Amino acid sequence: MASRTKGLQIISYNGPPSPLVAKSRRFHSTSSLVANRHIPPIPDPPYRFNTMDEVVDRQLSPPTVQSENSGLAKPSSDDIALKKSLDALEAQTQLLRQNLLAQNQERKATGETYARHYNAYNTWFNAEQARLAGEDSTYAAIPSQPITVAKVTLFLNYEMTRPQKRKRADGSQSTSTCGHEHAKQVVSALEQYRSNYAHEYRHIPEAQVNLRSDSRIRSMEASFKANEPERIKKAHALKAVGTRADTYTDTQLSSLATSGLESKGPTVIWRTMRDRAMLLTSSSTAFRGDSSRSLLWSDMFCCDVPMNAKGRGEKVRIAPR
Repeated sequence: MASRTKGLQIISYNGPPSPLVAKSRRFHSTSSLVANRHIPPIPDPPYRFNTMDEVVDRQLSPPTVQSENSGLAKPSSDDIALKKSLDALEAQTQLLRQNLLAQNQERKATGETYARHYNAYNTWFNAEQARLAGEDSTYAAIPSQPITVAKVTLFLNYEMTRPQKRKRADGSQSTSTCGHEHAKQVVSALEQYRSNYAHEYRHIPEAQVNLRSDSRIRSMEASFKANEPERIKKAHALKAVGTRADTYTDTQLSSLATSGLESKGPTVIWRTMRDRAMLLTSSSTAFRGDSSRSLLWSDMFCCDVPMNAKGRGEKVRIAPR
């Protein structure tokens, strides 16, 4: 049986194809496609890849950046000279304006006050920035100049809580805080200095903004105004319990009373006598209470009394009783 099977030969087969035949056909067709495909040469390193991680080209050199002024014509010597002259003219007129402003401030009482507020702002802001830089080594200290809305807002917040600076002989400190009028004066002083030197910081937009045009400054001034009644009430309460705010020492009281006797001239002595009487009356009332005699406001002023013995219509000025 085995010998008969060995001699048989299959001439044709009309049945379904074998799975091996289909696999063989796919293999031959894929091989032919790969053989016919053109494989690009691999470029020299460094390489540049696409989204499929295929090498597409060499790494391109960084593009050359063309200067903004490369297409512009270079200024001529005449243009440079004209710009220099215009800058000198600008500096001269700004200096003239500053001198006129300084002369006007000398004739007003606000000149010295504005300078005091400006110096206080510089001192506090520089000290605050030094403190922040000392606490954090990565913090870059901000200079106090130019004056901007953000810097003045922080300074006003400090002014709202600090006690008033009053110099006293015994070294005691005032218990009153700064009020609304003080805040308005601080803003006016710093705004004057800001506008006076704004031309030196034209490259900084924040230095060109009017302080009161910003909502932060207006909010701080409104807060000062809203806290004014409570601030006055607190100051009066502290005085009532015996604080030394706005009071005189015994030495100062004696010096004031004695100074009323040192005036000379008929036109001045009656004013000093009036002030002495008011000072001593208030002091005696505070220490003696009901035992001090009643005093009318008319007793504090000199008056002219008719003296017919000297002549018709003659009057004599008499001092308070």
